[in-house]
Amino acid sequence: MDRQQRKILEHLLDSYERSRTFRGDNQVRQSFSVSVGKIFPKYNDDAEYEYFCQINESIEELCAEELVIPEYVKKGVVKKVTLNPDRLDVCYEMLGRMPRRREQEELVRIWDDICQGGESCRQNQSSQEHWLPLVKYIAAQRLRVEKNLNVEYYNHDLEEYREMLLAVKAVLENQEEIFIRSLSIQLFHDSKRLEQLKHKAEALLYQYGEYQERDCVLEECGIVNTPTYVMIKGNGSIKIGRKRSSDEQKIDLSIIEGDIALSTESVKSLKDVTVMGKRVVTVENLTSFHDYPVEDDFVVYLGGFHNKVKRDFLLYLYQQNPEKEYRHFGDIDAGGFYILEHLKNKTGIPFRSLYMDTQTLQKYHGDRKPLTENDRKRLLQLKDELAERMRYEEAEDYGDVISYMLDENCKLEQEAVRLWD
Repeated sequence: MDRQQRKILEHLLDSYERSRTFRGDNQVRQSFSVSVGKIFPKYNDDAEYEYFCQINESIEELCAEELVIPEYVKKGVVKKVTLNPDRLDVCYEMLGRMPRRREQEELVRIWDDICQGGESCRQNQSSQEHWLPLVKYIAAQRLRVEKNLNVEYYNHDLEEYREMLLAVKAVLENQEEIFIRSLSIQLFHDSKRLEQLKHKAEALLYQYGEYQERDCVLEECGIVNTPTYVMIKGNGSIKIGRKRSSDEQKIDLSIIEGDIALSTESVKSLKDVTVMGKRVVTVENLTSFHDYPVEDDFVVYLGGFHNKVKRDFLLYLYQQNPEKEYRHFGDIDAGGFYILEHLKNKTGIPFRSLYMDTQTLQKYHGDRKPLTENDRKRLLQLKDELAERMRYEEAEDYGDVISYMLDENCKLEQEAVRLWD
């Protein structure tokens, strides 16, 4: 089968599989045709006689196999070709293409296998929150199949699709920080396979879950390329010890110039975190973290949207020091406020903003930048979300600063705020 024949049959089968006849709800007999001039524009060009002859020869071969029926506009010139419905099986076989109905059945089988028979997914919807994005995705795809719509994140490669869903499931179930290559070996016996599936898996989770940045979903779930370090400094102390041992080491941060970094294992080994000042401050960007004058504060470098290790540290910190004031210092833009909201929602800690107000925007007027269209869209969305939430619960009101940003067409990078001035 040549390229032109394949293109003709692909068009015809696509048309058939999108039809009411395929869905079984058509009361009249349909035919499925394609204009030769439409899919081969040079066919009607008098200067392309050799190409014209090639197309005719390809169509004649399909006619000889009784796969299509031609309609001529005049002798030797084909207007359109129509699919022979009695030879559908042969068309699929010649193309090496799986019939859509069988493909849909295979997709349903994959979903049932992923959900351990289907019932497990429905049970997990109410009992295991971490499963929800996958449950919602599969439920939406079942409805799409019922309506004969294409399945999202599926490109007609069943094995790749199954592996992608297995990756999504593993990401949702992950409870400890793990290297992406290690998880890939566990899942596929191939250290690079998860990296190849990462883009689709993160896009699916971003669409059906509650994640703030599409490209950081795996990291937020504790699946990383390099170890996570929690950087801290300021007026506090920590105790670290071996598991199942009374041995411990106290580190007084208040007498250290600069900061220290705790690895994932060090965070697990914490036996106490004591904040000696009144306030815990998370800082979004690294430069601002290093420049931050600690004075009486206990300061934690957040690094944008926090991941599981940083979240575990903050939860442990809050558990040990619930009476302290918790503040977040970040960019005065839509991203900065979304990071703060994400921090509050994921930890349950009552963080409030710090130096993210109208006064700061006014003070550093010369360092401000104009809003992009996306900035404006996200700020308006955030303003609506916060206004809706404040109808039902107490929430921090960013209304004034957001309105100021929209009116003045401005935003401010955190690094521009010079706290030592």
